[in-house]
Amino acid sequence: MHMNLIERYQFNRTSFQLLGRSLSESQGQVNVAATPEWTVSDIFAHMAGVADDILAGRLEGVATDPWTETQVQARRGRSLSELLEEWESKAPALEELLMPMADQIDPRLVIDLWTHEQDVRGALGIPGGDRDKTLNWIVEQIVAGWLKQIERSDLNALQIEIWPAPADLQAQSDPMTSGETAGSLRIAPFEAARLALGRRSRQQILNYNWSGVADPAAYIDLLVVFSPAIQDIIEA
Repeated sequence: MHMNLIERYQFNRTSFQLLGRSLSESQGQVNVAATPEWTVSDIFAHMAGVADDILAGRLEGVATDPWTETQVQARRGRSLSELLEEWESKAPALEELLMPMADQIDPRLVIDLWTHEQDVRGALGIPGGDRDKTLNWIVEQIVAGWLKQIERSDLNALQIEIWPAPADLQAQSDPMTSGETAGSLRIAPFEAARLALGRRSRQQILNYNWSGVADPAAYIDLLVVFSPAIQDIIEA
């Protein structure tokens, strides 16, 4: 069944909030390797801040580091429970506001939400979050973006093979660039999503299953939206 972006947001934020409610205040103070300057509570502050800022129309610099850091700093000192209460109280209004534009909103709203839930799970050693359909959708966006980036570059085409490939994943793995194919990258769906959002180090990326690629390092900056992690991030 097709889910629009707001339905995806609602589905994932409900799960993330349930995870948050299962955590203790001490777990909220754990530092998150994927976002080294933030604790678990800071991530929930960011989630609450996103809802608050969109509802208030504070969109200048949206999704930039200063925009997100302002959200976190404004909520420093609040308990994890208080942060969850704010997010829970504002999320329904956000979803109602955005529903008329459903599939026209920025997909980063959902990708950011899923990514940060996995950041928290990784930091606390809590695997799970059954997000197969969301993950597949995210990977579809990512692979399409990767192939466009490579097509625009002066690098040879790279075949992206998502393996194991979910049955409902529609992303194309055929090379889209001109010239000779440099080789291929075979990668699991979860790893593709974590790599693209900067949750893997350069060395971890180089350790992936590259085949027939003389210089995998040349592709790294095209595959990562922001920048690679400064150190290895190991997740259950």
